[in-house]
Amino acid sequence: MSDSARSPLSGCIILIAAVVMLVFLIGFSIWVPFRQAAEIEKFTREAPAPVPTESLEVREAEARALSARLEEFRSQLSDGEAEARIELSADDLNLAIAMFEPLKELRGTFHVREITPEAFVIDICYQLNGRPRLAKDGEDGPVTADPRYLVGTVKATPQLGKRELALKVEDLEVEDAEVAEGFMGHFSTLRIFEGSLDDPVIGPAMGKLTRAALEGDRLVLARTPGDPVPETVSDESFEAAGGKVAIFLGGAMLVFLILAGTALFIGYKAQLRKLSGEVDTKSGDADAT
Repeated sequence: MSDSARSPLSGCIILIAAVVMLVFLIGFSIWVPFRQAAEIEKFTREAPAPVPTESLEVREAEARALSARLEEFRSQLSDGEAEARIELSADDLNLAIAMFEPLKELRGTFHVREITPEAFVIDICYQLNGRPRLAKDGEDGPVTADPRYLVGTVKATPQLGKRELALKVEDLEVEDAEVAEGFMGHFSTLRIFEGSLDDPVIGPAMGKLTRAALEGDRLVLARTPGDPVPETVSDESFEAAGGKVAIFLGGAMLVFLILAGTALFIGYKAQLRKLSGEVDTKSGDADAT
């Protein structure tokens, strides 16, 4: 094949398409955090509004009684043949948050207002990442973000999965603001005991539970011998939100492949036309000779 038949057209088109797609993906990855931060700012605050934490000094007797009940429940769970059950009120849960060190991160951020047969009603003050910015002197990393605070009321139901007690968020209310639907997809499960999975007391106890339900104004935790221990958390909303990103990235890759394929096809057709033209020219020269 002669040098004239080797057209750079296909290679140039592929290169241009790749550069355009790369610039688009980089720009999109930069735009997304700022877009998310702008939406989050609509229903969050710059300053925290800590929720109440129980005072152990004035409730020492109640704290000892709750600790004894929980220890008895843990002993029941340690016997694989025994049925175990405990009922906890909203007051018990708030007292436990104030008492136990593994739950210290919930202090000031998580307060059970009441328990109904349908859901927990929980006041929260959660810290979120705000708009990205360049780090200042003394801050870690090249890029950081100022905190934003989600202050509102959550309605949630207990959920067992992955040997962990979690809360499935049914509703989130923020005063004088509407929570973005996309955010709810990522806030659909509160793993309040995630940090306690490795705790030598709380972790194994959660791993033996077979039931977590609301009965009246109580949270009921139980282990019934023979019942299976749930292994997976059903988080369809979170999966759906993550699926949208995967679909978008998959679509972007598909577009790139289509562009690359089109460029190759155009280049191939151009080469065929050149080859055909050269053959016709050589045939004409041969006939003339």
